[in-house]
This record gives sequence, C-alpha cells and structure tokens, in this order.
Amino acid sequence: MRRVFRLILVLMLGYYITEWWFNQREKQVAAPVDPAPPVKPAPPHSTAPRSSDPLTDIDGIGPAYERALNALGIHTFAQLAAQNADELATSLSSVRVTAVRIKRDQWLEQAAAHANLPVSSSRWSGNDGNSA
Repeated sequence: MRRVFRLILVLMLGYYITEWWFNQREKQVAAPVDPAPPVKPAPPHSTAPRSSDPLTDIDGIGPAYERALNALGIHTFAQLAAQNADELATSLSSVRVTAVRIKRDQWLEQAAAHANLPVSSSRWSGNDGNSA
C-alpha cells in the first residue's frame, strides 16, 4: 500500500510541476513584446550640396581625408578653397593633418584652381622673412 501511495504522490507531483512549467512558458510566449520603434529614414541634410567634387583629385588628399572633410560639410572644391588652413587643421585633428601640410601641399590653392576661382595663395601671405 505504501508503494502505491508513493507512486500516486510522485505522479501527482510530476503533474503539478509539468502544469506549472507549461503555464510559465505560455506567459513568456504570450507576454506582449514591445515592438521596436519604426526606423525613420534620416532627412537629407539641408546644408549638404546636391553634388560633390572628388576631393581626392587634389594632391595630398586621399580617401580618408576626403571622408573627414565631408564629415565637416566640405564637399566641393569651392568650399575647400574658402577655408583657412589653420582652422581646417584644427577641425581635422582626428585624422592628424597639420596646417603645415595643408599649406605645403597647397590644398586650398589646388581647390581654388579646380573650382576656377582666383587663387589667393595663403601660403605666402604675410611677411615670413624669406620673401624679397
């Protein structure tokens, strides 16, 4: 008789544990999942020009520098030609370019030439002591 009682007890215990486990699973499955907010496409940047120039055509500017310039909002030769070498170098400190390099490689002058703008050489502006 004890064996039968133990068997019934084990079966009932197993039944209740299984029933509890299924209820827990149903609660997890039926729990409302917060849907991810809909992803809205980014509006076009209003200050970005409609067309951009290949800034890599300038000697000394490679793809990495072009990406950094584009991140600053400089997409055309005219925009680059309007920059100040010292301020541009400060803005491009993440890609480790110096004003000396910008002036040496004549980025601004080359950009002005590509944009068909009058070339104002900021490289030799002012008296650096070497001009006659």
